[in-house]
Amino acid sequence: MFILVILYRLFIKFLLKNMKNLLIAFTLLIGFVMPAHADKEVADRAIRCSALIYIELTRPEMSGLTAGEALMNRIYAYHQIDGTDTEMTNGQITAAQTEAITGLTQDYIKGINLAEEYRGCIYWMTDVAKFINISEYVSQDNQMEEAEEMALFLSAPTESSVTIFKNPIETWEQQVDLGFAAWASQELKVPYKEAILVKVSEKFE
Repeated sequence: MFILVILYRLFIKFLLKNMKNLLIAFTLLIGFVMPAHADKEVADRAIRCSALIYIELTRPEMSGLTAGEALMNRIYAYHQIDGTDTEMTNGQITAAQTEAITGLTQDYIKGINLAEEYRGCIYWMTDVAKFINISEYVSQDNQMEEAEEMALFLSAPTESSVTIFKNPIETWEQQVDLGFAAWASQELKVPYKEAILVKVSEKFE
């Protein structure tokens, strides 16, 4: 009987030890299949940020934000595909950005203040640019592999690190207004064009 008890205890220890190893292996497997960095909420904020920048780019003096828009599109793409091998096409990114522009336009017309979102967007984009090393990234010599680029962008900041701001929020609100004014003043067909211009005129009265 004593021997049976010892054998039983040894069996339990063996079972527990192997279960632990199996759990560890399973956890590592999940880590490889589903990268912890991918986040759909980050993707949603990134594409809205890209859309806000795109609207601002209709102002000639804001052309310096062009590279920033491209960065936020990459942040969106890699977080949206959730780290899988599926590639997101430029057409899909453009479609998502167009949808985000429509959403932002509707928010603006409703009177929702987008100043804080735009401010956070610009500071976030700046943090990403520093992390990525934008000058090196956009150079012709950049030969980064897709997997390497994905890992880089998934490791980039997911929000702004800045909490103290020099300019008052009214300054950012004015920038948003000027952006939408330029956006709606294009000769191209712009959804909600008249409604945007009415809202802008109300803001500047």
